[in-house]
Amino acid sequence: MLLPLAAASPIYQYGDMQPQVTTSAGVVVGKVAQLQFAPTKTVHQYLGIPFALSPPDRFAPPTGLEPWTTPLNATEFKPAYDNLKSIFNDTPLAESEDCLYLNVFTPSTPAPSAGRPVMFWIHGGSLQFGSASLPLYDGSAIAANQNVIMVSTNYRTNLFGFPASPEIPTDRQNLGFLDQRKALQWVHQNIRAFGGDPSRITIFGESSGGYSVKQLIANPPEPLPFQAAIIQSQALGAEGSGKESWLKLVEELGCNSTTSQLQCVKSAPLDRIIPLLNRQALVFPPAIDNKTNIGNFGDAVIQYTAAPVPVLIGTNANEGTALTSVMPPSQRMIEYIFRNDTRSQKLARAAYPVNIPENQLKANILTDHEYTCTTSAIADTLANASYKVWRYYFTAAFPNTQPFPGAGAWHTSEIGLIFGTYPRDNRTTVQQSLLSRYMQRTWADFATDPEVGPGWAPVSGAEEDLQVIGSGESWGEPIASEVTDQICSVYSSAIYAQGF
Repeated sequence: MLLPLAAASPIYQYGDMQPQVTTSAGVVVGKVAQLQFAPTKTVHQYLGIPFALSPPDRFAPPTGLEPWTTPLNATEFKPAYDNLKSIFNDTPLAESEDCLYLNVFTPSTPAPSAGRPVMFWIHGGSLQFGSASLPLYDGSAIAANQNVIMVSTNYRTNLFGFPASPEIPTDRQNLGFLDQRKALQWVHQNIRAFGGDPSRITIFGESSGGYSVKQLIANPPEPLPFQAAIIQSQALGAEGSGKESWLKLVEELGCNSTTSQLQCVKSAPLDRIIPLLNRQALVFPPAIDNKTNIGNFGDAVIQYTAAPVPVLIGTNANEGTALTSVMPPSQRMIEYIFRNDTRSQKLARAAYPVNIPENQLKANILTDHEYTCTTSAIADTLANASYKVWRYYFTAAFPNTQPFPGAGAWHTSEIGLIFGTYPRDNRTTVQQSLLSRYMQRTWADFATDPEVGPGWAPVSGAEEDLQVIGSGESWGEPIASEVTDQICSVYSSAIYAQGF
């Protein structure tokens, strides 16, 4: 999920020189950007590069590019795909079906002959909204500071990315995931032209972007285009039935009586579709196709069909605080988690104080079940299958990143520190700046040499196998995972039984 609050203003000023590279489809012309808060540092930005034919055919998989004969002007961000409204998307973005573009940020200094490490970012948004063009995801600072290449990509979301039409074969319904794979393939084939090393690509993402990273591990493309993965606060986020949403949309558009409901929806104008999606609160989760989306990640790990790559994974201490307004009552949450198991429902409720405020209870349940304990299960499953996996727990909270008092380390609040796009204002603290440097360096070091790890003990590798980020003078403090996972004894049976 996303929150514009986390990024305040552009972090760069533009120069006059125009760098250019030659890709498989033609010459791309970018621009030079000077970091506002580090004026001696510059980066090259290549914004809005198409990785597939765009606009794509609605409800069809992405297709290859046609070469261009004149240099491509890649100096401005391209629109997001048509988004649903959300409390995490309240700043209007430019939107269009012409959206299959990615952005590349490189240091302005010559790359070593072997190339630089590459970090490939997949944004969150419950797979229903979001954009790589948000200021929060500007890769300039981390590229310049850490000598890596940053790539961020758009992909189709909601109805357009995950249509649930029965007329579309299941293995062609997860268009958003196919877009991500197409973008990753493009990067693997072309990043050397930007000074990158295609054998050292690390994929990373947050929320449904983290879920997307997990699915790329579980269902790896061939040949494997990445060497490591970072999963931040992974969650699907989109609860509901895509099939029911499709039928409701067909009815509202008057497509019931047509020969092909798919063709009817395909030809409907956007200014009719988007208001209907929002008014009816229609959501379109991905289909289980066992090609881009597996039902149980643990099965792929146990069967050793998952990509054999090192993984850095973690969550925030207060994921749920900013999400309570879109959550059902706590009792319904517990009933949904444990289905018909009334005994487990009672045990779950008894695990929290009797007089806890309802919103705090909802936030705790979501944080514990959806994030902390599910991530614990993922990390343990990987470690038990001899994968190299490291885990973190983010706890930092700063005055200028709190959407309301007591939000704490809420969902998405770590992103601005990793990208160096946290707000700079009169409330910015020295600790905030130093923590951002630490997190940028930790993420980049992992991308540079994931076999070595991020600098603390791997899961199951020592008693203190969890790194708390954001507390203590060193910005990181190792503790035993049992400290954060005590509540997981309540949820583990449901998590393992239902898959993760």
